Amino acid sequence: MLVVVMAAQKGGCGKTTLCGHLAVEAENTGSGPVAIIDTDPQGSLSHWWNARAAQSPQFAKVGVHDLESALGHLKRSGIRVALIDTPPNPSRKSSLRLTW
Repeated sequence: MLVVVMAAQKGGCGKTTLCGHLAVEAENTGSGPVAIIDTDPQGSLSHWWNARAAQSPQFAKVGVHDLESALGHLKRSGIRVALIDTPPNPSRKSSLRLTW
């Protein structure tokens, strides 16, 4: 499974938009099934997905502390691409650890 993490120190730089567009394009080109994960407390990717009529890409509701096990479950479930939207500045002080 390919895991793509959208991370940047600055907020408002397009992480959420890029994550949504990449997920839809991956589905459209046959790279899926695709799952998106929104770890940003603002929840913009979640709102975008809820407003869509299409059932794909799939949305995985995952807590930050369950991310590693959730990715394993998604892989076993047949997900081929997982895209993760992050909050601005995921640093050592943040509860989100990017250690892949």
